[in-house]
Amino acid sequence: MKKYLFILLLALGAARSIQAGNVNAIFREFKEEHKAEYVSIPSFVMKLGTMLADKDDEADGLASKISSVKVLDLEDCSPAVKARFRKRLANLKDDEYETLMRVNDDGDKVRILMKQKKDIVRELLIVCEGDEDCALILLKGKFRLEDIDGLVEQETGKRHGGE
Repeated sequence: MKKYLFILLLALGAARSIQAGNVNAIFREFKEEHKAEYVSIPSFVMKLGTMLADKDDEADGLASKISSVKVLDLEDCSPAVKARFRKRLANLKDDEYETLMRVNDDGDKVRILMKQKKDIVRELLIVCEGDEDCALILLKGKFRLEDIDGLVEQETGKRHGGE
């Protein structure tokens, strides 16, 4: 009996670790698909980019807090690949993530999820799924929601005639 209990606990632990790597598993599964576009920017390149970029206080401040970026774009992939991607996203366990925003615009769905410790955002996961747009974006770093709010306000002001 103890043997079976041990096997059950071991299996539950393995299932938990598989769930934790679920987002990375989706990147691994789809990045090699025909016509898929995948970009991974590691922390070294991010630091180099912030040193070389034009200095914009708000954007530079946020960029310096992002340690890595992964982008998976399946827009040019076949409908079968997109359907499989949407199915994988439906099975995505986002227990680790807190929903920041959901948008449904004419069938295109966007979810912005975050993983947060105390008041520091560690990961921002942007999930886009629709008939045409299928994308997954993962930003890792240490930043606050206020950093994002400030950047959004600045960009909104620029688009509406502000400086």
